[in-house]
Amino acid sequence: MTEIDLLEKYEPVLRFAKSERFFPMAVEPYLEKCSIFPSGPQGVVEAFAHLQEPMPSRIGKLKSEQFYLRFVNKPLNDSDAWLWWAALSIIGVAGGWFLAGLSGVEAIIAISLVVAITIFIFASPIRLRIIPAAFAALFFIALEIAPVWFFLRPSEYVSIQVEYLILLPLYLIVLFYLSVRTMKFILERVVPEGPGMVMDMLSQATEKIAQESFLEYSKILEKDPQPVYYGRVVFEQDVEKNRWTILQYHYFYAFNDWRLAANGINHHEGDWEMVAVYLKNDQPYAVLFSQHGAGNIEKWETVNKAVDKFEKMTSHPIVYVALGSHANYSKPEAIRSPSMYKPGRLQRLLFWIDGVIHYLFLLFNPNQKARQIALNELQVQKSHFLTEEALMNMRDEADHYVVSLPLELATGDGFRLGFQGNNLREGVVKSSSYLKRFVSDRKTIRPKKKEWRRVLLNPEPDWVQYKGLWGVKSILNDESGPPGPKWDRPRKKQLGVNERIRWGRPLDWLAELEKNTR
Repeated sequence: MTEIDLLEKYEPVLRFAKSERFFPMAVEPYLEKCSIFPSGPQGVVEAFAHLQEPMPSRIGKLKSEQFYLRFVNKPLNDSDAWLWWAALSIIGVAGGWFLAGLSGVEAIIAISLVVAITIFIFASPIRLRIIPAAFAALFFIALEIAPVWFFLRPSEYVSIQVEYLILLPLYLIVLFYLSVRTMKFILERVVPEGPGMVMDMLSQATEKIAQESFLEYSKILEKDPQPVYYGRVVFEQDVEKNRWTILQYHYFYAFNDWRLAANGINHHEGDWEMVAVYLKNDQPYAVLFSQHGAGNIEKWETVNKAVDKFEKMTSHPIVYVALGSHANYSKPEAIRSPSMYKPGRLQRLLFWIDGVIHYLFLLFNPNQKARQIALNELQVQKSHFLTEEALMNMRDEADHYVVSLPLELATGDGFRLGFQGNNLREGVVKSSSYLKRFVSDRKTIRPKKKEWRRVLLNPEPDWVQYKGLWGVKSILNDESGPPGPKWDRPRKKQLGVNERIRWGRPLDWLAELEKNTR
């Protein structure tokens, strides 16, 4: 049996969440759209040496790890729109003064401010979703405050008795109602965006970049509609003379939009993930899954496998790919922070503050159902009711999570990729049970083909040797693009980079994961 036959026999079936926007793709179209930049002095020297060479072939000749790729290259500040706005505003002010004097100038300035706000909403690289919600909240607040002037000045048409004994109580009732609705709106649409907005301000992979990456990926998908995995077969022998065959399936995604898709920890351009099937003495032994730079293991006997149309079990393990982050799981599940992995302290603090604000609002809410959610948590958790663990299970009456802690959604209720059999026998979870509808129903574009195009990494293509980042470098490690399938992430004060353990020493990776699951 050839290597490609082995890979095809055990190739995984990938099940994605409903609102997933990025799927495994060929690296060449991605590289053709990328620009490459040096991130250190050695990178600068090499960049000049290979300046005239075309992009796809250039990266394989770079020896240093001091490089990063940029997938979205066009400017995102829409400077032309701001220049036109400034010029037309000046002309408008002059024309308004000439035609209507001061009132004309005031009208033009008001129109100019509305146009400026509109441009900012569409041009801002920082957390687009918060802007319309914030302006809507300000509008509600203005509606509440505006009638106050009525009670602060005498009226010729309404007596003081009617004004203060009838109109004022009615106004206070309406004001109270609008205040509660406004706070609810702010807490549902504005506050949950706070952690992400702060992360976007520190990141090189903002929400606007995520949206632009989706558009660029959609264009690639129109020309190259078939998903791709990069297969690698490794033969090893352990100290007990057991023969091991390791089948590695490497998947490349154009973007990780975990924060936008499921309020996750990070965003970054480029994303390399892997599933590996281990055969021991030619018999399936285990499946290993990449997850956030680490991994997990499932013994072959307990792995979910696809069945054919005759209800016969196949050798294709089912892998559930998490929404946005593309981490791989062996069963459909929704995992809440802090159960996934340990992000930075800043990230955890931001999401904890978001959770506490939600909790306090529920606790003092006039709505009995909302209050009951908080009171139930208080009874269960008691002295630990403000910990992140206590906040992570709070849900509303529609079974959505109330607190917007990071969420890993490996639900499998969306696009299915790989061997086609009796797909209805495979377990799934509804994404809409965990995400609000406006998030779970977002626009997606899926590959037109559900069958794999298999590319063997033997011999290794030139791009495998590229040691730099497959996305923009950020001051936040989790917001930077990942290294390629062969290399570890560059570390501070370290010369060069090391091979990934799962690439160069796959049996050590197996032993490490087995030790962690004991």
